[in-house]
Amino acid sequence: MPRAREDGDSFAKSQFIDTLVDTQMEPANIAVNAGVADLKVLYHNGKVALPVTVTIQTSTNLHRGVHMSRLVQAASQRESRSIVRWLKGICATVNETQPGAFVTCRLEMPYSDRFIPITIRTTRNGAITYELVAKGMTACPCSRKMIGVGHMQRARILMILASRKELDISQTIRMMDECFSAVPKENMKRVEEAKKILEAQENPRFAEDLVRECVKRFPNALYVKARCFESIHDHDALATWSRNNGWSPAL
Repeated sequence: MPRAREDGDSFAKSQFIDTLVDTQMEPANIAVNAGVADLKVLYHNGKVALPVTVTIQTSTNLHRGVHMSRLVQAASQRESRSIVRWLKGICATVNETQPGAFVTCRLEMPYSDRFIPITIRTTRNGAITYELVAKGMTACPCSRKMIGVGHMQRARILMILASRKELDISQTIRMMDECFSAVPKENMKRVEEAKKILEAQENPRFAEDLVRECVKRFPNALYVKARCFESIHDHDALATWSRNNGWSPAL
């Protein structure tokens, strides 16, 4: 007898679930963008698998909420020849039932013996925005001119680019590397270290120079920020540039 009651309870619960109201579709008088943040998945390009973090949003279109499970499902197809095609495919899938999708993807791209942090933002048919961070070295032009040796600094460039077409990431990183006095290398012997120091000394640059070099090389740049981590001061050197004067992203 208790068994029959349990079966009856399960049946009643099942009927209740089947008749639940679609709360997300309740009307709302203000449309907002909503979705899922920091969804961690593995992206496959047919050769390697990369861990990526994805944020997907779309418009509520005057409904109370979005169907988040559909956004997660859209990211389940994780193999594509290019990461941009994959992201645009996510937007296309979401747009089928919830138009207005846009997606942000964060990953670390392997390059040489380094990993380059990259953020990519796009919609189904819109422009692609790339945010890249490259690390390098600088030698100070002032002390180089005064005493023949420029004090050394580690440096970092953050750049935001906009493009209608997918960028060649490797080529972009190579061009960013050219903006530094020299580029660090993980595995070096003493002679290689000495040559790396001399390389930087032959090409001394301020933080301002790093930004200018980027702007010259990348006509589609929206924002450039260079920071040199000082070795003889307790503060750092900073320089920025933006296409819309005064604008800067939330960094």
